[in-house]
Amino acid sequence: MIGQKPYLLISHRGDKVLAPENTIKANELALKQGATGLEVDVRMCRDGELVLMHDPVLRRHFRRWQSVAMTPLNELQQLPFVRDYAFPDTVCTLEQFLEHFRNTVPINLDAKFWGVQPARFARRLVELVERMKIYDQIWISSFNPLLLHRLKEYKPNIRTGYLFQDPVRVYQMIDPFLESDAWHPHFKNATPRLIERAHRLKKEIYIWTVNDPVVLQRIERFEFNGIITDEYFRTKPLEPAK
Repeated sequence: MIGQKPYLLISHRGDKVLAPENTIKANELALKQGATGLEVDVRMCRDGELVLMHDPVLRRHFRRWQSVAMTPLNELQQLPFVRDYAFPDTVCTLEQFLEHFRNTVPINLDAKFWGVQPARFARRLVELVERMKIYDQIWISSFNPLLLHRLKEYKPNIRTGYLFQDPVRVYQMIDPFLESDAWHPHFKNATPRLIERAHRLKKEIYIWTVNDPVVLQRIERFEFNGIITDEYFRTKPLEPAK
């Protein structure tokens, strides 16, 4: 809650300044600083394990040119991040992450899959959520409508969110096919008209990525469920380690 309206302050991949993004440590730090929700990126590696990773290729974090999809889990977890962080950590699986943060705050899983045959990826996600019994704590968002449709096909009660930016009309035309529970518009697309339409369709609304005070002031006039942010989860000072 910033100002007078209650909504989730969802950290975008955790505290990426002090720890590697999408790691357990980065998200622990975000919670300590006041985050009331977590957002992480999910990909599938070579052996079918779901891991937390934003980029499709390992270049930015590890100076490796191979893709996450072609790298086995044991190799991923042994790779050192090229940047030195105050709080180092390693790549973790989605299961490790969810087990660590079970029964804490709401968690948004941003599913990164760009292909046209998402069945295996969707099945893995559904199987993990079913096994861990965490339907109420998580929801899965994606830019890929085929993946979201497949998730609902496999498990109608799994919560999903449709990520979109321009062109908004195209996304709204596709949405009925998805039966999504939430919309995730880019902050530029968070207009009174879109918010009103979302409310009419009984969609939850999570706006990304809100880091600018001018943007925050503009959207706070609306009713929404949360913002995904790199900055505004920092509502409490981080206490020094003892």
